[in-house]
Amino acid sequence: MIGCYLRDLNFEKEIGANGLLLEVGAFRFVVDVGMDPKRVGNSALPQLDLLPKNSVDAILLTHCHLDHVGGLPVLLRQQSQARVFLSYPTSLITPIMLENSYTVMCRQKEEQSIPEYPLYEKKDIERIKQSFLPVKFGQAQHLEKEGCNLDITFYLAGHVLGASSILIEYGGQRIFITGDILFQDQHTLKGANIPSDRYFDTIVLETTRGRTERKSNRANEEERLLKTIAHTIQRGGICLIPAFALGRIQELLVLLYNARRMDKIPECPIFCSGLGMALVNVFNEIGKTTNTVHFSRKILKQLNVKPLRRKKIGPDSQLTTPAIYLLSSGMLVEHTPSYRVASSLIRDCKNTVCFVGYCDPDTPGGQLLQTSPDEVFTFKALEFSTPLRAQVEHFDLSGHADRDDLYQFVVDRQPKQVILTHGDAESRQWFLEKFSKNCPPIRILDPEVGKTYVL
Repeated sequence: MIGCYLRDLNFEKEIGANGLLLEVGAFRFVVDVGMDPKRVGNSALPQLDLLPKNSVDAILLTHCHLDHVGGLPVLLRQQSQARVFLSYPTSLITPIMLENSYTVMCRQKEEQSIPEYPLYEKKDIERIKQSFLPVKFGQAQHLEKEGCNLDITFYLAGHVLGASSILIEYGGQRIFITGDILFQDQHTLKGANIPSDRYFDTIVLETTRGRTERKSNRANEEERLLKTIAHTIQRGGICLIPAFALGRIQELLVLLYNARRMDKIPECPIFCSGLGMALVNVFNEIGKTTNTVHFSRKILKQLNVKPLRRKKIGPDSQLTTPAIYLLSSGMLVEHTPSYRVASSLIRDCKNTVCFVGYCDPDTPGGQLLQTSPDEVFTFKALEFSTPLRAQVEHFDLSGHADRDDLYQFVVDRQPKQVILTHGDAESRQWFLEKFSKNCPPIRILDPEVGKTYVL
């Protein structure tokens, strides 16, 4: 493809600080600008120093998880003239996510003496809103520059509220960026809506679940979760469900609401806290005005959801029992509500911790999943250790498409080339081997960090 180039701006082949530089004709686009949750300071950002000041025409945001938008205020300080194309829900949620990240960075600056933090100020969050250009799904945006004409179209990606796949059409060629995508419907969201009659020359493919083989379908996993919750409550225990604030908490609230109506779980208090509850209001408002989300905050009252007074929570806390605690963060990140509640309940065999999404092995959640019964687990931030006696379970309710679904998506489209992104080395390798073996005509590219490729 003449005049089209790609460079991965991430520091490593990983999920963390997502960012792609796309040069299409006369245009320079940055697709996503994330922040790696496992890094601190400027090293948590993509390689933004590779972008000369005011050299980027536009930033295309696929969705508003922090590993995709966490560095947006920093990039816009350097690229103040760039416009930000994003879906309407993403335009509402992104500032909320960034404000929460700002608060976390301020705390980390004090606790860990990180001199660069915070990487931006609250005024920067307000300023970026002026660069937002919300677009409707399925409606092409036509751009012109120096005689170069192209169209950009956002499509519903299903992953979380507002998540988008992006199609760039230029010179008769089509570049399709999946972003984080889920083809299945969820309780709150419809699955991805990608026109089946569209041909793509290049597919930039997320590979998050490349090393994960699904062993049970989503419906079965939900039923197993509900049975686990019911058994925990019936034996007088606490069921802690650590969940991602955006998408997972709202999805689980609907699941619990439906289960309660069908008497699949006993009556008991439900406690919620963290960023997820602030985002409930956005889900509610968008649900009133569009058909992209099915959610109403009325279910909070019907479930009798209660707030958690987290400042008083710690290893010695006497929590309400039996009860369900649906709390952020999904990986038990230190200092979060789920982390503090877990410290008070894992030593009691009546209790259960139910993980419902991916847990990085290096996070407290990932470490707890690897801990054997009666083995001592340490909450380092609280300087507290205790034997693990609670039941710990994992349920595959990921917001990402299964690897086989992604593979089939590519096979059905038969593009000329596939660019592997957003996955660790093992996940990318699965796709590389699968496509190389079964689809030899398709060029498969796993971009090396720091290298520019002609598309």
